[in-house]
Amino acid sequence: MIVIWGTRNAGKVDQREGQYALTRFAHIYWLPLFPVSAIWVTRDGVGHSTKMSAKSVVAGYARTWGPILGAAGIAGLIGLPVAVAAVSITALAWAWKDVATDAAKRRSDLNQLAFGTRCDPKLLPGDLADGIKLELDHKWATISNGQSPDEVAKFGTDDLERAATAYGLLRLAALRLSGDQARDAEAGAARLADGIRDKLQLGPGGPYRSP
Repeated sequence: MIVIWGTRNAGKVDQREGQYALTRFAHIYWLPLFPVSAIWVTRDGVGHSTKMSAKSVVAGYARTWGPILGAAGIAGLIGLPVAVAAVSITALAWAWKDVATDAAKRRSDLNQLAFGTRCDPKLLPGDLADGIKLELDHKWATISNGQSPDEVAKFGTDDLERAATAYGLLRLAALRLSGDQARDAEAGAARLADGIRDKLQLGPGGPYRSP
């Protein structure tokens, strides 16, 4: 008997403009057993490593095991409520494949502008996040006009570069803070993303200035 086993990628989620999250699973007969690593694909199957995305892990399991459990429920091999729940989670997991809402698309576009990747900063490995923060600090020193990222978030800006850089610094700061401070940093980044909705148009490939 031949046993087919190894590793395979599954759980594609948060796809926008050719970028997406994937989880690499150990498998037997292509059925995912457990996650072993994670990657954010930036182009043509190439990308950078990330922390595990819970959404991608669930999607990897659900899209394979869900239909199997659904069929087992129809065949009477397992309880129907379990089968229905599995199929429901599978449907939800497929809905996660692409970035769907306008707000999520703006965050994805800002991630690309600020970090050079659409990956959410919460998934960035520490060394990569540190390198990006150093670059953003240098950029901010030249474009800040004496303001802090918090002040830009509070008062707004029409300058896309300043908005994206301030957004990136606030998102990264939230990773290092806790409690109210982390929530305040995330709220400031959210205000910048909302402000871009009002001041800038978002095209299919990302943001551009409104006339």
